[in-house]
Amino acid sequence: MTRPDDVEWRRREELRSLLTALRSRRGGNGGKRLRQDDAAILSGLSTRRYAALERGTVENPPLDLIENVASGLRMTAAERSALHVLSRGQDPPMPPATPGGEWPEAGPGQRELIARLDAPAAITDETWTLVIRNKALTAWTDGWFDRVPLRKQNLVLFLFAPAAERLLPDIHAYRRAIVAGLRYQYVRHIGSERFGAVIRTLLETGPEARDLWGRHEIVLPRRHSAIRVRHGRGAVEASTLMTSLSPRTWLMVAWLPEGLQPPGW
Repeated sequence: MTRPDDVEWRRREELRSLLTALRSRRGGNGGKRLRQDDAAILSGLSTRRYAALERGTVENPPLDLIENVASGLRMTAAERSALHVLSRGQDPPMPPATPGGEWPEAGPGQRELIARLDAPAAITDETWTLVIRNKALTAWTDGWFDRVPLRKQNLVLFLFAPAAERLLPDIHAYRRAIVAGLRYQYVRHIGSERFGAVIRTLLETGPEARDLWGRHEIVLPRRHSAIRVRHGRGAVEASTLMTSLSPRTWLMVAWLPEGLQPPGW
């Protein structure tokens, strides 16, 4: 059971880590991290006020203060969104979610839809853990999801498995992108024990995952993207689509060029 003080500690630590990482990355060509004094000047704040924000001790900071910090540190749209959620608890485009308790389930109609699709497909929860998948996805991923426990059948964790390395020639780029997307999701579910469990398992996969998580990069999760997969004909381009079915479930579908079967079929 997550205690309120645990959630508050996580929020402050995530906020501190975000702003510290951004100061490091925005330090200029010399490779030096921006000092808090410098970040405060760029944001139009006193050093004391900026330092308090970075510690997470400014209660309900004004909207213009957060916007000034985002502009001063040249934040991306995803970083700015995360800053709003962590410092103010709200983000108009995508409000933070309450921690999900029970695991979501797919209804009969959704199960039939997934089963009927010839393309690799699955329904995931907000942590990208699979709720249901079809045979094409199992074949495409070399049966990896059959070999791991139910609650660890996660798309992010799959990308850090040897099966993903065999399937995807650009694996390191995809890992970086999905970890940054996972961080975007994480700040919206920072009180969720299920999210914490996914992250702990991710960090246990090895140094690459720990390094990527430690970079504190945040991007908007990709709804549609092209990926390269190894196939009998060599590396071919596939497409993926993720679309929201509910606040807690997502549909993921992948497809290959016409006439090509998924790897493993």
